[in-house]
Order: sequence, then structure tokens, then C-alpha cells
Amino acid sequence: MERRNAEGYHDPTAYGGMRMAERKAEKETVKMVYKNGRMELYIHEFFPCRLAVAKKVFPLIRRFAKDEDKEKLKQFLRIKAREHSGKVRAFSEKAESLTAKSEEWHFYRRKAREEQIIYNQCVKNLKLLENGGKRE
Repeated sequence: MERRNAEGYHDPTAYGGMRMAERKAEKETVKMVYKNGRMELYIHEFFPCRLAVAKKVFPLIRRFAKDEDKEKLKQFLRIKAREHSGKVRAFSEKAESLTAKSEEWHFYRRKAREEQIIYNQCVKNLKLLENGGKRE
């Protein structure tokens, strides 16, 4: 990254902004370097992922990612799992307080199911990351 802009003028503001963005991106990625190339996955956009994708990417992460990146991903998935389990509980409780089969009841039941799916993805992603998906 150069301190000069495209026209060749000194531009410390743009340089500082780009440096901050690069540092932020480093904190939010899982980097894997292997002999044929490299891969970076943005944690907040990529995870939790569906099981078919997870079965392909987690062996690569376990093998080629640094330990601190793996730990960062575990922490993220744990936080996301807690967050979504709380939302499942809240939406389910709201649905129970409403008249059954009403429009609002259907809305909150659907929201609870959507959050449950994301929670299940987080839990399955964590299992695949921690023990390779092997049964204990």
C-alpha cells in the first residue's frame, strides 16, 4: 500500500483508512495457505455454512489454518449459537402467547424455525471444526 494516490500526490488520509480496513479484515478472516495456493474466508459472511459446504471446507481449515484463526472461528460460532438459541426461545415464547393459527402466530413460528436452522448450522459447524465431525 502506497502513501500516494493514483495521481501521485501524498494522501495520508486514504493510506490510514486502507490500513485500518486491512487490519479489520485480518481479524475477521480465516486464512489457509497450502502448497498450491491460498484461501481466505470472511468469518461474518461465510459462517455458519450449510453442511455440504462445511464438509468440504472444515478439513481444509483444520489442516491449513493457523491455531489462532481456528480459535477465532470457534469463538464466533459459539457466540452465534448462543445468540440464535436466544432468538429461538424468544420467538417461540411470543408465538405461545398468541392465539393459535393466527397470522402473528404463524409469523413468530416461522421466525423461530429460521433461527433454529441457523442455530443448528452453528452447532454442526462447531462439531466439524472441533473433532472433524467424528462421533464421540
